[in-house]
Amino acid sequence: MERALPFAEMVRRRMEARGLGLRELCRGVELDPSFFSKVLAGKRSPPSEDAVLRRIARFLELDACEVIVAAGRIPREWDRLWTDKPLLETVHRLVQGTASSPDKAPGDRPETSVSNGKPKLRVSPPAQAFGDELL
Repeated sequence: MERALPFAEMVRRRMEARGLGLRELCRGVELDPSFFSKVLAGKRSPPSEDAVLRRIARFLELDACEVIVAAGRIPREWDRLWTDKPLLETVHRLVQGTASSPDKAPGDRPETSVSNGKPKLRVSPPAQAFGDELL
C-alpha cells in the first residue's frame, strides 16, 4: 500500500512541482507567511479550519479530502461516519490493518474527542497508511 504524505511534505512537493514560493502560496490562500513557514518546517500544526485547507487544496490543485486528512482532520464529505456505525467500524478495522481486531471486542469503538463541535477520531499508528496523523 502506498503511504500517504504528511501535510507539510505534500504541500512542499506540490509547491515545488508548480514552481510556487511561500509568499505566492500564502497570498493565494490568504495565510500569514510567517505562520505557514512554521507549518512547513514542522514547528506548527497545519491549519485546522476546513475552509483554509480547501483553499490550499484548490490553489495547489490537490484533492481537498487528501489535504484535509493529511492535516489530521475529517472532511465534511465523510460526515456519514457519525451516523453510520457499521461504516465507522469498517473504517476503524481498515486503519487498524485487520479485518477483525483480536484485542478489541466486536462492539468497541475508536476513541473520539470533540473539536469545533465535530468528533475527531484518535487512531493508533497503523492509521499512518493514510498520513502521519489521520485524525
